[in-house]
Amino acid sequence: MVTCIDETACTDDACDPGSGCTFAPLDGPCSDGNPCTTGDVCADGACSPGAALDCDDQNPCTGSESCDPVSGCQPGLVMACDDGVDCTVETCDVVSGCSSTPEDAACDDGIGCTNDDCDAVAGCSWSADDANCDDGADCTSETCDLDTGCTSVTDSALCDDGIPCTVDACHAS
Repeated sequence: MVTCIDETACTDDACDPGSGCTFAPLDGPCSDGNPCTTGDVCADGACSPGAALDCDDQNPCTGSESCDPVSGCQPGLVMACDDGVDCTVETCDVVSGCSSTPEDAACDDGIGCTNDDCDAVAGCSWSADDANCDDGADCTSETCDLDTGCTSVTDSALCDDGIPCTVDACHAS
């Protein structure tokens, strides 16, 4: 006995006792077995691939998506959001894409009297703040140096009690 099967969905397999196997072409949709095509159709007895499948997931945080003929759509690599500024934290939002958030703590210079600031464009900046240098003595003047930190200078004029017959002296501890 003869079996007339060509294993394609695009033919009507039949056995004619007078002429043998016949494979009449069919029209209509089919699947070419490739998950990267869509709208495959039968043409001349074979399944013809349709248009390429659009694998874009509309997520700006993934790189270019691709299609593997065996497993289908593959997401691209996760986008690295690097704005080039050392003191920002970069994140990627699936709607708006990359964004950066300034983090002042990332600019800590280790000097207690400076204001450590992060600007999302310019990066780290530091400013001296003399108010952060109070040593508790009434007869010293304190300043903040951007490189060395707090310095105190004894200033006897700060101890002047306004009485001309007294000796004013500063005893800073």
